Amino acid sequence: MKSMRLFLPFLIVTLACSFSNTLATPTLSAPTLADPAVDSVSPAPTAVPVSSGPLLYISGTSHIESAPKSWPDHDAFLAFLQQVTDLGLRWSVGADVGWLEGEPRAAEIIQKSEALGVQWDVHTHDTADRAKAAWLVTQLGGHPNSVVSGMLVTELDAMRQPLTYQGYTWTPQILWGGTNCPGHRPGCDDLAAGLWSPLSSDQYQVHDPNGTLIRVGGGTHQLADALALARSISAGAYDHPVISFTIMVVPSTLRIVESADGIEQIADFARQMNAYPFVRWATIEEIAQAWVQAGRIPSRIEMP
Repeated sequence: MKSMRLFLPFLIVTLACSFSNTLATPTLSAPTLADPAVDSVSPAPTAVPVSSGPLLYISGTSHIESAPKSWPDHDAFLAFLQQVTDLGLRWSVGADVGWLEGEPRAAEIIQKSEALGVQWDVHTHDTADRAKAAWLVTQLGGHPNSVVSGMLVTELDAMRQPLTYQGYTWTPQILWGGTNCPGHRPGCDDLAAGLWSPLSSDQYQVHDPNGTLIRVGGGTHQLADALALARSISAGAYDHPVISFTIMVVPSTLRIVESADGIEQIADFARQMNAYPFVRWATIEEIAQAWVQAGRIPSRIEMP
């Protein structure tokens, strides 16, 4: 019995250490949520100081639009999702209704990607289509989460209530990808990193401590900018408990949006980021949950 007592603490410590840089997939509980040019990736730092302060949560995402010309090659897309998952990244996909209704292999892609741990956000260009998109994902064997993945800032108030389609109810809880004008024209997109609860459409950047929706800032989506943010955190520039950033890959090209960076650069990026002890990999929904658990302290950070 004495030897067993000595062994158990060792086992517990060993298991705890093995999970030190991973994030378990949490369940987001609705009742508790109140709520472009790119530089080349810099070399990994030779020595990164240990941080006891902020945690930088990195997510990956892709949007599949309704137009068939934007659709990914089925096998190449699944292979890419396998590759980023093998690197330890956490990914989510948002697909508009055109792809969900028109892609013959949509069910296969959704189910196989979910088996890898990929989450399915709700991405549409019409407020009225959001519940329909979530419903379609369920009809294809998937499990849509509570993320509004891409929206106009003026749609904020419409997201404060459950949305329905053919008797199916989908409740938005998390906002990602806010833009002030359609078409992603220069100056339209909110490229801030970090999290907050928007006060209103007119004061979207102002944190509402009693807010019911969580805005997860994706930043510029560029690898170099995420690395620069990590260096700033390492240097003590920020003291927010939870900071967010999202890298974004175009499904049809499998490259970072507005960039030539592909899986090779993403793999190098992951290696460099893993050198920082404060970096965590998480989906957009998981980042929102981590922010709630850390006390909902706003962390909006303006980016170039």
